Amino acid sequence: MVLEEFKKHCILYKSDILVQKYLIENKAHFFDKIKTGEEFEFKKDIASKLNVHFRDIVIVGSGKLGFSLKPEKDAPGLYLFREFDSSKISDLDVAIVSQLLFDSAIKQLYTHTNFYKNIWKDRNSLAQYALKGKIATRFLPMDFKLTKEISEVQEEYQMKYSREVNIEVYKSWYFFETYHEQNIKNIQINLIR
Repeated sequence: MVLEEFKKHCILYKSDILVQKYLIENKAHFFDKIKTGEEFEFKKDIASKLNVHFRDIVIVGSGKLGFSLKPEKDAPGLYLFREFDSSKISDLDVAIVSQLLFDSAIKQLYTHTNFYKNIWKDRNSLAQYALKGKIATRFLPMDFKLTKEISEVQEEYQMKYSREVNIEVYKSWYFFETYHEQNIKNIQINLIR
């Protein structure tokens, strides 16, 4: 079982190795078990539509691993490793590593919000992630779309797979890897206890 192997490797290996092995290189659970054989076409299509390199698209979250690496909301140190729900409940999270997309989105958002004067519900969440080199579509103002192409990709695959498709844009591989390494370090600490 992947979860038991992952937990064992959390104790044996450094976080950077775990991010590279489990999040970057391994096959995505969703495309291995649910939509078998569609991962290449999915990533190739997104790469083509967003004009990014195929290798700069990574499935993350429970859709990648088959279980979640998120801590519980009410108990931040508790990791239950919830299984990916193959029905319509679990989201499909897609990371795109592109400095060009990231910088363009920040500039458009700056203008769209009247130089950040307009307030929206998740402004602080967006700011916290942007400082970590990441833009998550779920924290953007409701009336703002990163790009027409990203919106179209999300809508197309939400319809096709009957589940939410979240797109996150990272400024660089440094930000992608360190963001996920920090979470894995927290998991390692909790597993050792």
